[in-house]
Amino acid sequence: MFDGLLLIISFLAGMAGTWIGGTQAFICTGLIGILSTVLAAAGVSTGFLDTYVLNGFFLPCIIFNGACVATAYAAKHYDIRGFETGRTLAFTMDTGVLLVGGCAGLLGYVIYALVVYSGISIDQGAVSVITVGVLGRLLLNQEQNINKANIHHLMNSSINFWTYQILFGIGTALAMSIFAKETGLYTIGFSISAMSLVFCYFDPTFPATHHITLVAGYAIMQTGNILVGTVFGLLAHLTCQIFGYIFNTECGTHIDPPAVAIALYSFIIFMFF
Repeated sequence: MFDGLLLIISFLAGMAGTWIGGTQAFICTGLIGILSTVLAAAGVSTGFLDTYVLNGFFLPCIIFNGACVATAYAAKHYDIRGFETGRTLAFTMDTGVLLVGGCAGLLGYVIYALVVYSGISIDQGAVSVITVGVLGRLLLNQEQNINKANIHHLMNSSINFWTYQILFGIGTALAMSIFAKETGLYTIGFSISAMSLVFCYFDPTFPATHHITLVAGYAIMQTGNILVGTVFGLLAHLTCQIFGYIFNTECGTHIDPPAVAIALYSFIIFMFF
């Protein structure tokens, strides 16, 4: 069930996530995903790249999990908040931080492998990201678990706010649905969205879209219906927004809102379509 080499790689990747930074590592995941697709289209074998690099070292539930938990741990000892996953932890120069990241990466792989072994039709990586994120919240959080101010904000948001969210979700999901149907590249949108987060370092308000593009891609893969892909992509966006506002923003540790949306809607799509 477990690949011995991947067990070693996952521990090393978790440590690497602590000094690369969670967001930075995820951007690298996107870049490698695009590279793998291009090489495969050119007829180049991508076996090792896919198995041990893209779906090993840079698998988000391994390297990103390592960064998230290490950041939550570092927040107990250093001038950093537990949800600041876009920061490198190299400044700590702390062996303990590295080891926590390594263990979190290893745990992320173990959970991922167990879900794969279970045969449950769901995005296994998203389940691992959520599980490790929740464990980090339970064990390491020093701040609020629920952002009550943002609950009030959502309940009193203007029509313009929700109209914008709906149009943004529809536009992104529709574009991905058309692309996936025409090309048969159902998950490349995830990689493109991941790499696009590099723009966060020019403008922190740049939005994440990988949950929209991946869920829309899954829906097209299962149904071939652009409308279905668009609807599920929109639902993923709204779910991510609501969960993020309430359970992630200013909540002390990172529980990944896109992973919540991906896990929920991948399960529905794979179960009923």
